[in-house]
Amino acid sequence: SYKVSQLCLIMRLCGRGDVCSLVKLHMISYALISRKNMKQLIEFAEGTGSMPIVRFDPSVNKALMYAIAYGLVEQQQTAKYKLTNRGHQLAEQIKLAGDLMVIEIDNLNTLAKKLTETKVNEIVEMWRTKDAEN
Repeated sequence: SYKVSQLCLIMRLCGRGDVCSLVKLHMISYALISRKNMKQLIEFAEGTGSMPIVRFDPSVNKALMYAIAYGLVEQQQTAKYKLTNRGHQLAEQIKLAGDLMVIEIDNLNTLAKKLTETKVNEIVEMWRTKDAEN
């Protein structure tokens, strides 16, 4: 499916060692919906923008379950998700095709490794602090 392929590309192009947290997968998946969302996420990752809006889409969780069932992704003991060799190959085949998910690949290459798990954790901490104040 599209979303399963998208998650494999996110992990391959934006994950460190093909690994991403669930929050990072949601953040990037939401950013791929529009240029505006992606621009905000890139600016935040580069340290020049404010905290982006993050939408938790149930389709990401569902696609992740399918990706695990297909043997494309595995959940690690750290609760992060890692591409398997099969998932890595799928992402590489999509990239090499040249006419599949071109806009997504371009956006993910621009974001690449800029959005670290440390940056993602900054957002999670802001949520905790903000919720504690409320």
